[in-house]
Amino acid sequence: SARVLHPIYQALDTHNYTKALKLTSAAPQNEWDIVRALRVHALGRSGKRREALVLLWEVVVKNVVLPGSEDDGLTKKSEEVWSELYEKIASISDANDLLNDSSNNIGLHIQPLDAVQRLDTHACAPVVISSSNAESTAKATATSSGKSTSAKSKGKASKSKGSTTSKGKATSKNVIFPPVTDETVLNTLAVTLRLEGMLDTVSEMFFQAMESGGSDEHVLEEAVCVHFQAACDCTELKITGDEINASDEDALLKLQSHLPKLQTILNLTKYYERMQSSSLQLAKISSESLHFQWTAVSSLWYNEGLQQLVAILEMFRAVLGSMEGSNEEVKHIKESVTSMVGIQEVNELSSKCQKMKQKLALLPRLAESLSTRMVSKPDGNVSENDWDVYLETLLVQGKKDEALKVLEAIECTPMLMDGADKSLTGVLPLIDDENTIETHVGSILPYTQRKKLERIASLSLELSRYEQAEECYRELLGCFPDQWTYWLGLVDACITQEQGIEEGWNKCRSYAEEVIANDTQKHSLRGPHLFLVELASLKVKRSNDPSEEIEQNLAYLRGEICKYSEKFAPLASCCFADIRPYLCILSKASCPEGDSGNLISNDLKLLLEWAKVMWSDNFQAVDDNSQSEVELSHDEARERRAKLRAYIFAIQFVYCLAAECEQLTLQLLEEYAPANKEIALEWRSSLTYLPGVAPKDGGQKEVLPGDELVLLMSQNLQKTASTKASDSSAMPLLEAAALLKEAMDHSPYNPHLKIASMGVYLQLGASHRALSIYQEMGVKQIQMDSCAYLILPSLITGGLYTSAVRLSSSILRLHSSTSKDIKDFASKALQNGYLFKAREMSTFQRAKMRPSLQLLYSKGVVMDCASLLNANDFEEISSGEQISSVKLGTEKGLCGGDEDIVRSEQIAIDSSSYFNAPCVIHEAANATSDDVCVYSDNRDMDINYFEILHRKQHLTQTEMVSDSLLKGHTHGLLVRAVMAVEAAKAPKKGKVPKSTEEIAYRCQSLTRALAKATHCSLGSLDADSIDESMWKVFSSLCDVIGVVIIGDAGTESDTLLGRENAAVRLLEAAVLSVNKAQTSFNSGGDARGALVCQLLPNCIVPIYTMIETTARLFSLFGWGKRKRLTKAAAGALASLALSFRSLVSDLLQAMTTHRRVEYGVSNETSLVGEDGINRVANEINQSREMTKDRVDPFLDQMRIDLTSYEEEE
Repeated sequence: SARVLHPIYQALDTHNYTKALKLTSAAPQNEWDIVRALRVHALGRSGKRREALVLLWEVVVKNVVLPGSEDDGLTKKSEEVWSELYEKIASISDANDLLNDSSNNIGLHIQPLDAVQRLDTHACAPVVISSSNAESTAKATATSSGKSTSAKSKGKASKSKGSTTSKGKATSKNVIFPPVTDETVLNTLAVTLRLEGMLDTVSEMFFQAMESGGSDEHVLEEAVCVHFQAACDCTELKITGDEINASDEDALLKLQSHLPKLQTILNLTKYYERMQSSSLQLAKISSESLHFQWTAVSSLWYNEGLQQLVAILEMFRAVLGSMEGSNEEVKHIKESVTSMVGIQEVNELSSKCQKMKQKLALLPRLAESLSTRMVSKPDGNVSENDWDVYLETLLVQGKKDEALKVLEAIECTPMLMDGADKSLTGVLPLIDDENTIETHVGSILPYTQRKKLERIASLSLELSRYEQAEECYRELLGCFPDQWTYWLGLVDACITQEQGIEEGWNKCRSYAEEVIANDTQKHSLRGPHLFLVELASLKVKRSNDPSEEIEQNLAYLRGEICKYSEKFAPLASCCFADIRPYLCILSKASCPEGDSGNLISNDLKLLLEWAKVMWSDNFQAVDDNSQSEVELSHDEARERRAKLRAYIFAIQFVYCLAAECEQLTLQLLEEYAPANKEIALEWRSSLTYLPGVAPKDGGQKEVLPGDELVLLMSQNLQKTASTKASDSSAMPLLEAAALLKEAMDHSPYNPHLKIASMGVYLQLGASHRALSIYQEMGVKQIQMDSCAYLILPSLITGGLYTSAVRLSSSILRLHSSTSKDIKDFASKALQNGYLFKAREMSTFQRAKMRPSLQLLYSKGVVMDCASLLNANDFEEISSGEQISSVKLGTEKGLCGGDEDIVRSEQIAIDSSSYFNAPCVIHEAANATSDDVCVYSDNRDMDINYFEILHRKQHLTQTEMVSDSLLKGHTHGLLVRAVMAVEAAKAPKKGKVPKSTEEIAYRCQSLTRALAKATHCSLGSLDADSIDESMWKVFSSLCDVIGVVIIGDAGTESDTLLGRENAAVRLLEAAVLSVNKAQTSFNSGGDARGALVCQLLPNCIVPIYTMIETTARLFSLFGWGKRKRLTKAAAGALASLALSFRSLVSDLLQAMTTHRRVEYGVSNETSLVGEDGINRVANEINQSREMTKDRVDPFLDQMRIDLTSYEEEE
């Protein structure tokens, strides 16, 4: 075999896949499993995906006995068990492929699904598939292609025969084989499956190998990792069992939406069960401690999955059992549940849940029994992971007292601090070199004293053993006095009702003062000093009547704030971030609700006066024209920098208190804060006496100390602009942008200057300039998920649709690659014995990355902007190759053209992959109004810490979810509408066309999806808004398509005239909605450029697509555009199209005022000068011009196309 396999491996290693395919087709070795597996790999790498997957099907499925299967049900059983592989092959199959499959006898019986059926399948909606659909499609295609197609098919068949041979295992109907168990074959096949993202199939393949009983230790080890990786693809869900009430009006919709969640939990439980059984079998064979650990933790994870599964199944049983009647929707839900769970009737759910509860009682005890063996080793060499697993088994069972006793008895490594005896190594392991780590099975690290004390303290608090918790936190703070979480833990342990609030408070204060007194470090510890402020704030929070006590506590808090600030403001730039929460507490407590907003409390006034004195005393600038650098000694530079920090802190202090008093903000700024001219003078002065911050290696890499002053000035100017009328607000914003631009020239590596500058430019409508700054920030990798919110929504309102698609696509690629990487690293951590690190990575993927809010939003953006891609913005097109004509739907997206049918089919195929943009269609179909919390908001809002006076408004989590799901509903409806019109038949001799099963199904699917979308959009669209009016137009057109195609099919009242009249009524209602939207738009003032850019992808393009699609349908029925005067339906559609054209013309007119920003430079503008203002204004005007150039061509094209509805016969 080596003589045969070596050339194949050599060809694969050199990427010579053609040679590999030739070598693997030669007899008799083409019957070997390993050769067929290598051929699968070569086919996949050479781009022949379907051939690779079909051959893989033959290797692992065809003529293979499944555990517990019957011979007469082999095919059906295989399609159910290998559903992922089956559906993947079906999604990339065409009619010729189906004919070849039939002639080659590969055991695949594929029913081809169209776009609507694919969407409904993933939405767990009822799917109607004609029994003759596959056969008729294949025959039609073959007949239309004639003899050439037959010859081509034979050629394909002969190639397929070459890969499967006409003898032996591949074609024998009577020979039955066991599942593949060879490690090399399994791993070779797994490579192709992982590239396709088919981890469920990989899991099934290894599970069957294990079940066959012929697996060796290496296969079982790989099986455990494979099942764990598959579990990472299951989004984490929090199911409590009370999400749905049978009496709710939308109970059926919620049940429908919970079907995919049920499937997710079933899959998760399946993978954990397989992982547990594989680990247990492996532990019996090897008796290694790591494998016992795997069995213990997988039992706990399986237990966790079963708990959620029981909760959701009992919810389905309760709701379905209390629903009266047996309509089609209830029947479909019951059939779906029984099919997923593997039972015959819904009534069997009770017994199913009872069996699961019995397992729930056994699994933790099994895990405890196994983990006990690990912590009872004779040599006493127990690792950190061993103890963690054992403790977890106890905590899962509620044995907190026992867990606490175990923790106390653990021998740990000591917490070595400065001056400690280095000989106290405790139980530190002896590590010679890296070989010691690599050869050790599982984790080698022992338990640390720090972690032990943390867990003891946490458990003691849960058990109300406050004295023990206090003792632990004191010991921890003795070694780590600056760890803030320990100080907060000390509060929880001391200040309790049992011990007395006042006594506990005094104990905390005395201990903090003791730590401060014993502090001998060079730099003072902030932790204990800030803890005194925290204690003072607790007094304020707990204050009740009388008012005298409140005043005393406020005065005490004010004093502690001033003490902390005086000590640390000159030393640490983060002093304001430390104090800021307490300023808000004091402000709210001193100005309770109901008090007059025009009065300021005495406490705030005293603080403002104190801050004013601080910035006055630390002002260092000299008002002269000298800007030359000043040579300072080290001590002088340090003193000046300390004064600069104090000056910045005092201004931040004043700004924060002024912002808390919203009605008095400008008045307080004028009275207590320095003028912007003084701040600018101090900033420019700091550039002269602190030139030494740049390292010697070729440029400044850190931020300049005075950068905060520019951020404060920009905040002041933005606040001023927000209080002025729109026509006079541009000047302060221009000044802020110019200041930030100048600061970035001096400090190009400060990200906060760039973020602030982006915010100002976006307020001025300069999205392209903001995008350039964002790109200069170098946001990469995981930062795209946490920071893209700064620019992505503004790219839409700025008309930069191609850039929005490019950024969103980068986010999708990030999540796709991260999903693969996390699985690899998590499985490596599992193999190395770091079980909880592996679990942490898995949870990060399942709870943070898969349900990422930014990922959902990016999918919606790609779908909305796909038809608005501008080829001139593609990176690969140079300036000399610019395309003059820009048209709707040139590259992607639905736009009402002839290519919509092909694109709809492709959208449905692409939607099956979670990290593809079309998947948002399924997420919308499976979502409810309560699913906002399902998505993880990973946006990093802390990077906007510098926003004090003026806070930029970002989309809320609810707004992002609602907007994205509405996009998903819209595009799902567009695909269904296009496919319904494609299937429609023309009437004959004035009679309604006969409805077929396919036509009826597509129209019903459209109606059902519209009902779900309308229900979900009710809460997300503001009443009487433009968006609501546009949605009514869109939904009316969906109704028109359904009415015209199917009407009241099968009834005597169903006539062509009746359908036409019904369509006319719907179109007339749509005209009224367009007119309402136009009136709302025209009453919105002059600055409407951003609104136009937002409406174009959200509403205008989808409605235009629906109008063109409806026109194609009307033309089929003899109601074409030229018959608008003789046919009522044609006239109604023309009226709608022309009304819509009028709205589009108004949008075009609004964009003409978006070209330039109007401003006037006064002589008082001395912060940056007239040249700086003019440079910024030119950048803004260029950006606005680019926005107009990217929006106008699409609007103009639609306006011209809609003019065709004026033509007469």
